Amino acid sequence: MTYKEDTIYKSSYTANQNWVKELDPRHMDSTLSSFKALKNEKRIITLCKPFVVFSKNSYSSPVTLPLGLAYIGGVLEKADYNVKIIDATGGKRPMRIKRSLDNQYNIQGLSSEEILEKIDPNTFIFGISVMFSQHWIEHRSLIEKIKQKFTKIIIVAGGEHASAMPEYIMRDCPSIDYVIRGEGEFSMLEFSSNLFFGRSVNNIPGICFINKQNKFVDNGLSKRIEHIDTLPRPAWHLLNPENYFQDYFSGLGLGGNRNMPILGTRGCPYQCTFCSSPSMWTTRYIMRDPIDIVDEIEWLTKEYKANDFEFFDLTAIIKKNWIIEFCNELKKRGLNNITWQLPVGTRTESLDEEVLKAIYETGCRFVCYAPESGSQHSLNIIKKRVKLNKLLKSVKSSVKIGHTTKLNFIIGFPHETLIDCLKTIAFAMYCSFRFGISDILFSVFTPYPGSELFEKLKKEKKLTVNDNYFKKLIVQFDFTKGDSYCENISATTIVILRFLAFTLCYTIIYITRPKMIYKLFKNIFQKKFFPNNILEQRLFEFYLRYKLKKKAKENLSLKKI
Repeated sequence: MTYKEDTIYKSSYTANQNWVKELDPRHMDSTLSSFKALKNEKRIITLCKPFVVFSKNSYSSPVTLPLGLAYIGGVLEKADYNVKIIDATGGKRPMRIKRSLDNQYNIQGLSSEEILEKIDPNTFIFGISVMFSQHWIEHRSLIEKIKQKFTKIIIVAGGEHASAMPEYIMRDCPSIDYVIRGEGEFSMLEFSSNLFFGRSVNNIPGICFINKQNKFVDNGLSKRIEHIDTLPRPAWHLLNPENYFQDYFSGLGLGGNRNMPILGTRGCPYQCTFCSSPSMWTTRYIMRDPIDIVDEIEWLTKEYKANDFEFFDLTAIIKKNWIIEFCNELKKRGLNNITWQLPVGTRTESLDEEVLKAIYETGCRFVCYAPESGSQHSLNIIKKRVKLNKLLKSVKSSVKIGHTTKLNFIIGFPHETLIDCLKTIAFAMYCSFRFGISDILFSVFTPYPGSELFEKLKKEKKLTVNDNYFKKLIVQFDFTKGDSYCENISATTIVILRFLAFTLCYTIIYITRPKMIYKLFKNIFQKKFFPNNILEQRLFEFYLRYKLKKKAKENLSLKKI
């Protein structure tokens, strides 16, 4: 089989050329038996989700259970390894926020010192999730502290950031011994087995390391798992989901319930130039059996009393038949007392009126569209295969049926002019006025590692990867900061445009829908607050955290007395 035959997508800018169809055909049972742990093995594999890092002026910081680590923990545990998960974000209740030493960031969750205390001395392999590039500076410091205290521990990093730039993070943080790129379950299992049994890990797909000659060895991405329905359930018992069922923080969607994450599909077949998905998943898109998904939902309702489910899929709905089959299965089981959400941003190709009705009737109440731009010119350049007229038709049906509908936009792409940005804002205002959407998000373009635009800007020497670059990525949820990679618009102009866009759209949303204002005030005085949109939810959470902080100060003052 030649490389040409295997290629799905070959970017002209992206250095990594592993855009291939190759799948890992192994079933879970055979894989488990091949890489099973020894009986009475005392050594431990510790997995860690570190603390969250965000700007001190951030208006949003969603908190989610670590679904990826739960999957990996489930696979390792099924193979009889001793597994522990340190969840630095949800390890304590209430979840805490404190300022970084340089006064630039808020750190949410356990401190580095508290994480160190939780590491079992018998830990042999320490797997750390390095998901978001804007967290890298603080997470690098954590990894270095772990290595200083546990010198013999083998540290392996995985996740989106690690997959996108493995050599950089290994040279920037020599305390990392290995990186696993891409889908981690099978690669982590084989990697762990080989280390436990003293075998070489050098040729395992997905493994990266720096050899004795100081050369970086990259075995490419992990093969995509073909039979994902055979994977064990996420090992939520290794975490404490109960800590996430509170009002102070919520996930990606609307809160107020016992919410848990779930995946219906893996990967995305599209090639948007601003997205790093291909560097993690390639462009292979794999759907789970709808029956298996509903089995998991039933299991989560019985085991954890969950009643709301956020689908973390990169692109949740592509095949109309698949989503209709899923809805029919929910109806067949009589699961009428649950809700579910599509908060990440889905496409419109399959979201016609029939599908929107079907998902609404089975409990879906929050649909997020991600058109990214209101300029068809921009959409064509960033390879976002969206037709705005079709999007409008779907949005209109979504609101009419009763969904809480949100639109996500990005302004400041490198090619954009002021006219392109104004078209996006005008389009968002039109949707707010004409269709009555409930929510809106305007993000400033930031080049993420692994994306085509990131590599293009690097090649053109408009971007240098260093600590200053990672600090700039933190602007995502901060109105007070901005940075521009746009040739035609300054950073200050983009910050102003973003603020105006939010202000104008939310003003239109509330003024043209007085019922939302009435519902908001009504909810404020109820025992349980149910927001109309993410804006209200974040404001409510901010208010609750303020009260919590004030109460803590009062208790501290009383103790001193």
